[in-house]
Amino acid sequence: MKLFSIKYFLFLFLSLSFQSVFSKVPLGVNPRVASEAAIQIDLNGILTKAKFENSFINFSFNESNASNLGKIICHNDKVEIQINAKPSEWSSTFYQGLQELGFLFPHPRIQLSPTKENVLALCNSQYEWSPSFIHRGFHLHTLHSNEWVHGFLMEKPKIAFELVRWLARNGQNVMDLNLLRDDLSDISRRLKAPFKLAQDLGINVGVSIGAALQQQNSFKLIPLSSAVTGIRSEKLLKKNLKELMNAVDFDFLTMEAGTSEFTSVNYEAALDWIEAARATLDQKNKKLMIKVHVSTNQNDDFYGNFNFLPQYSHPEVGILPHTVMFYGLWDKEVPMYGNEDFSSMREFTLEQKNIRPTWYYPETSYWILMDMDVPLFLTDYLVARADDMKRLSEQNVEGHFNFTTGHEVGYWLMDWNVALLANKKHRFDPKAGLKLLGEDLSCWKNIIDFQTKHFKKNQLISVLSFPNLQDEFSSTHRIHERNTVKELSKNPELLRQELEKLEFALSEMPDPSCIKTEELKTMITITNDRIKHAWLTRLALRHKKKSYLREQFIMQAASVRESAKLYMLDFKDKFERYPEANLFDRKSPNPTSYSFGYVYNSVSLNYWEREEKMVKKNRYNPFIMNIYNFLDIIF
Repeated sequence: MKLFSIKYFLFLFLSLSFQSVFSKVPLGVNPRVASEAAIQIDLNGILTKAKFENSFINFSFNESNASNLGKIICHNDKVEIQINAKPSEWSSTFYQGLQELGFLFPHPRIQLSPTKENVLALCNSQYEWSPSFIHRGFHLHTLHSNEWVHGFLMEKPKIAFELVRWLARNGQNVMDLNLLRDDLSDISRRLKAPFKLAQDLGINVGVSIGAALQQQNSFKLIPLSSAVTGIRSEKLLKKNLKELMNAVDFDFLTMEAGTSEFTSVNYEAALDWIEAARATLDQKNKKLMIKVHVSTNQNDDFYGNFNFLPQYSHPEVGILPHTVMFYGLWDKEVPMYGNEDFSSMREFTLEQKNIRPTWYYPETSYWILMDMDVPLFLTDYLVARADDMKRLSEQNVEGHFNFTTGHEVGYWLMDWNVALLANKKHRFDPKAGLKLLGEDLSCWKNIIDFQTKHFKKNQLISVLSFPNLQDEFSSTHRIHERNTVKELSKNPELLRQELEKLEFALSEMPDPSCIKTEELKTMITITNDRIKHAWLTRLALRHKKKSYLREQFIMQAASVRESAKLYMLDFKDKFERYPEANLFDRKSPNPTSYSFGYVYNSVSLNYWEREEKMVKKNRYNPFIMNIYNFLDIIF
């Protein structure tokens, strides 16, 4: 029988004791109440953009502890939205009223407005706001070189203000973003106004940092040397956290316990850091949330999985159980980060929701060579997020906190749909956003079913996406299980299997011409082109290097790429939403570990060409045409 340490036993005992003592989960982040003045200013902006006079629509609010109801009253061709709601939900109830009237906000820079006649036709109607979760919102992953880096952490605050308003208008009430290593006074100055706006609109704001997180230029509280040796680590954490609290007015802190999402520190030291952070934050009534990653191979004989370490912390410490890519908690096959599925994360989430504040933390964009920057428009993000939200809402999980990389290349649809599903009215429909856009739902059903069958269940995603350096250097610890083109060049059977999958998909590929929204139609078209491209590069691999047939198939693949590139350049001209941030450019100065805009690869098709060159030259060096600086990412 294995002997457990005294400290482990005490943590386990206290955790179980807290579970029995508290009649309900300890209070986590206290929901904010929106300012009526701030909502009025936002309403005026909406009406101005719709070309209505500011007096056309008004609102009134009366507190109710029973439910969140709205009534649309008209008098002399003027509209009043009468709200009877809980104080923390009145603003979301109001914005639901605007949606009932026909105002939609699918993107921070897109507003769809009704006609005055359509608004007045809804006089004397009633509606109810029924939130799926107490806390619902978005983590803006500003470790990636996206628009929100420019908006919140650089000098383009308009981007930040628009995002904050988009959150409020879509019923969201929590947000955070990663802080990067920068002068604290500059961080404070840049965040002050957008954070104040968010709080005035009823949104709790947080900052995401590491206790000792080393990767991707993240802001951290403990230097690497102290984290490794333990010398003064707790003292430095408290000191630096107090300085951060004095500089930035946030409501909650999201913290990483390890030095990266794949590497742990001393387990008891990590628990000490978590408690030190909780106690320090508690002095100013701020809350702590700990990220729980899905990485593997970090296990201790006493404490088990390092990622699940927060289960032994104080019950007021909240958790963010994370899943990656378009996989969900109930998916049967999840070949990422060494997992078979996410069942252990699911069990951990459902267990801990009864002990501590628990916000599920999935994502709608992974980025690095998996989706937006291939580019692939992956509709299973819609499906997986809707399924998980439905099941977890039914289980009364407190929060849903979606990780997002950005809104370019059509990925605003993924985030908007998640935001819409915070309202039970939409019945967790993966096509809720498409329905509101007036899209042909039977058309999209064919596309979604096709991708679920081929990309996810038949695992074409491992063929269509590209390996990162970790995938190419290691055959046992890959981000996503896959065959590299180098492995395919040496294994005819693996090559045959991939060609068979690609040919099956090509035989069933739906026609995207039925899509009404040009932006989305283009992204599905490009995704289909990548299927053709991958098929041609693998056909080339069947033939000897420098042979005529290999050359011919590579030329055909290049032709598909060049055609797709023209589509994407036209796409950029038509649908680039943040030209001031140079997000499609090779040079996009920013403080992240990435010197290029996060969708640069989506217009250059750099990795399509890289795959062609590898096959053509029969050379598979991981650094060929690689634009990611591995050292910058690590350090």
